[in-house]
Amino acid sequence: MRNATAEAERLTRLTDDLLLLARSDEDRLSLRRERTDIRRLLAASAGLAASRLAEAGVTCRVDAQPGTYADIDMGRIRQAVDNLVDNAVRFAPGGSVIVLAARADGSDLDIEVRDDGPGFPVGFLPHAFERFRRPDSGRSRGDGGAGLGLAIVRAIVAAHGGVATASNRPGGGAVIRLHLPGAVGHP
Repeated sequence: MRNATAEAERLTRLTDDLLLLARSDEDRLSLRRERTDIRRLLAASAGLAASRLAEAGVTCRVDAQPGTYADIDMGRIRQAVDNLVDNAVRFAPGGSVIVLAARADGSDLDIEVRDDGPGFPVGFLPHAFERFRRPDSGRSRGDGGAGLGLAIVRAIVAAHGGVATASNRPGGGAVIRLHLPGAVGHP
């Protein structure tokens, strides 16, 4: 019974993900922008992943100035950050730190998720946000998702008028940056 329930939940998530992408394709991904405390949003994502982080022997640090607010769809950006944290936990080695960072630059907001994992294969980087793309095609679906997580991140950021980018850190590890122009609000 537990396996059937888990499979039904997985299929429901997959259906929701595909619906989000279809709405994005038609420029119908609706947003409910609200003034959002970005540090609190990042801390909530870290908190949601706490048990998986502990199980993997990985810690998570939030690096964002208190008082950084943005006019965003909190639920959608939280979904994007949660997807990125899930990926980082999957690839970060035990004993490492995942960093959730945010920085305001004028009215623009940059959110980054950085890990100390192997980073992305160089040939994968130009295709990182494409649907059904995964950095290691040899992995079974049980070891990862359907290859929709980064495509969803890109769709959510694009609906906000922004851009998502993927890169590797010089010393190793992956960096995903969400650039949200004009999002920063002031208290």
